[in-house]
Amino acid sequence: MRAVLLIIVVAILGVVGWKKRDEIPFLRDAAREVERQADKVEVPKIRFDNDPPATSGAPQGKPPAGGARRCVVNGSVLYTNDACPAGSTEQQVKGGTITVMPAYKAPPAPASAGSGIPNARELLAPKGGTLKDQAHERAMEGL
Repeated sequence: MRAVLLIIVVAILGVVGWKKRDEIPFLRDAAREVERQADKVEVPKIRFDNDPPATSGAPQGKPPAGGARRCVVNGSVLYTNDACPAGSTEQQVKGGTITVMPAYKAPPAPASAGSGIPNARELLAPKGGTLKDQAHERAMEGL
């Protein structure tokens, strides 16, 4: 019972302190100090995909080593960070960002025409047989 009363008193004091935080000197000073410290902290700028590219000291004519390259192969465009393949023409990347996505893996072909998606009974069946089968095996081992 004392613990409940103690919790209620602490909660009431917390609410009163929160409501009167501007009138209590040490709370007011602490809030001002937190605001001053927050003003001194430098927050890094977040770069988004559609932001213009950051200019660097790299020359504009040739892409930097390991940088993105745009290769035109038989009319299709290929972006790579290596040298363009033989028989293709390299073009300058005009800017922007390139987002690399993992390659799409096609699902394996079914073994036969009738072995499509397994039904729920096969998916939810216990591994290693049913409990009844396991009990039979234990009984047979005990003989």
